[in-house]
Amino acid sequence: MRLPHDDVGDGPAVVLLHAGVADRSMWAEHLQPLADAGYRAIAMDLPGFGDAPVARGRDAPWEDVLETMDAIGIGAATLVGNSFGGAVAQRVAVVAPERVQRLALISSPANGIEPSSELQTAWSAEEDALGRGDIDGAVAAVLDAWLLPDAPAELRDRVGAMQRRTFERQAQAEPAAEAPDPIAENLANLSIVAARAMVAVGEHDMVDFHDAAVALEAALPAAQRLVVPDAGHLAPLEQPRAFRELLLSFIG
Repeated sequence: MRLPHDDVGDGPAVVLLHAGVADRSMWAEHLQPLADAGYRAIAMDLPGFGDAPVARGRDAPWEDVLETMDAIGIGAATLVGNSFGGAVAQRVAVVAPERVQRLALISSPANGIEPSSELQTAWSAEEDALGRGDIDGAVAAVLDAWLLPDAPAELRDRVGAMQRRTFERQAQAEPAAEAPDPIAENLANLSIVAARAMVAVGEHDMVDFHDAAVALEAALPAAQRLVVPDAGHLAPLEQPRAFRELLLSFIG
């Protein structure tokens, strides 16, 4: 599937992959600054999010990212992924390491990490609401779980709107069969990725993602782990300037 995307600037490509509680619009304020810094910034909607239809037949978003890169003439790029987008970026890097110049993972999960009680509670609250057909309740559960308690109302509204759209789109579609996972439970598969990697996590994110950052730093041959001060799970939205400075320093 060729994914809907925003494409700004010229120069080395930077592909931005959104969190599972967002869509490509979470990168809106980063596109022009990246272009101004001399990069071609591409923010993609992953299948079932934003303007992208739910996958049919086979759910392999890493393949869709590569197909879209092919379609828009990108041979290799820096991949930047937040949360679910980081999981997708890992799999792109494993199946096509030659296509990845740099890899930036922000609050990315890592296979094999046992979920904490906090994370299990967050998942359960969302799933229970969706099981009742209560999209309002599911959106509220997502905001409570994935934003900091003092998040500005504007940010809550922005993430809530993205998540509501995703829930409504996915509720109308038949779920696709998941493709075989290129990483599965074996993070050692990431050892094939020679590209420099930045593994970042928000200071106030759940313990799961701090543990994941440690595991990913160990699994990736050329990784550096960083903490984004005063951020939670969605550092590009919560601390956009600090995040962008870290990113530009990493890829520069």
